[in-house]
Amino acid sequence: MAQQPVSPGTTAATPAGGPPLLVMEGVRKAGQAEGTQALAWLELQLARGEFLTLLGPAGAGKSVAIELVAGFLQPDAGRILLKGERLARLPPWRRDIGLVLDQPDLFPEMDVLANAAFPLEARGVGRAEREDRAAAMLERWGIPPALARLRPEALSPARQVRVALARATVHAPALLLLDDPLRALDGEEREVLAADLARLRRALGLTVLHAARDPVLASLLSDRIVVLEGGRARQTGTPRGLYENPADPVVAAITGPCNRLPGRVLSVEDGVCLVRLDCGLEATGLPVTGPEGSPLPGANCTLVIRPEHVAVAPLPPEAMGEDAVAARLIEARFAGGEVRLRLSIGEGGELVAHRPPGLPLPELGEEASIAWDLAAARVHRDAS
Repeated sequence: MAQQPVSPGTTAATPAGGPPLLVMEGVRKAGQAEGTQALAWLELQLARGEFLTLLGPAGAGKSVAIELVAGFLQPDAGRILLKGERLARLPPWRRDIGLVLDQPDLFPEMDVLANAAFPLEARGVGRAEREDRAAAMLERWGIPPALARLRPEALSPARQVRVALARATVHAPALLLLDDPLRALDGEEREVLAADLARLRRALGLTVLHAARDPVLASLLSDRIVVLEGGRARQTGTPRGLYENPADPVVAAITGPCNRLPGRVLSVEDGVCLVRLDCGLEATGLPVTGPEGSPLPGANCTLVIRPEHVAVAPLPPEAMGEDAVAARLIEARFAGGEVRLRLSIGEGGELVAHRPPGLPLPELGEEASIAWDLAAARVHRDAS
């Protein structure tokens, strides 16, 4: 039975439970260069207790959005409301927020405990109480008392981020703003801190607006993701919804590895799109109605397929199956839980596949076959 077209993934509704904590309505901000837009248009609602990530490449507008909410920038148009109150002209120190930048930005002249206690001191909390509360918050973020009297420079980068997170949450802010604070970390430190952030945001009842470039990190942490590109929100949804049903090839690439194969639509019948790829091969996928409309016969298109959905075998196409096509292995790299393959297809085409270790695979330069399930491929109409 023919499968039906897949919708591009609708915007996920904010969780129920009262009015949104943060609202951004028609927010615009001009870029530094004349005629450019740092944020061309942004609308979002953030519910209490929600973790929402602004995901996109450098220059997408993520940090600008964070700085607008923090009060370091003012919008050129639109409005921003926190707890129903307009933030226009309200200075940063009067906003009920915590902030961690991509660099910890700790006070070098203060020790770790004083850094963590600073928001309480600024709010007039007595010394004994603020130091007790700061020490307790530092421990929750994994900083033991033995490190409390050190200067930040004596700590590792990961611990400096933990101190910054303790400082940003010690006063129980209504909203925590994170401008990609884990970007400079890698390996186990990054994984452990991400797990602690996911755990503590629930334990502390935090509402979080997070900016990130890494789609894996965004998916692990977020309830919802807003994909930004060129200062505009291209699609909003759950991490899984965006990964499985991106609205267009740009969203597909931002949310994870994907093959984007250009071609022309030959036919659309019974919810199945037949495409002649630019490399000369014919392939099928499910048509997606996106920002450019639905794929139509004769229109240029892009077929999107995730690398993990591409099967590879050291067999001729007729031995692999009806929909298999010939390929040649160009490169193979072992990456822990998967083997990453680069293959040539047709005339000048290339495709990437991720396969589990241990499966029979072709040798470098050897002819092989590739195939994918119809349901795994999406066909998007190109802009005219």
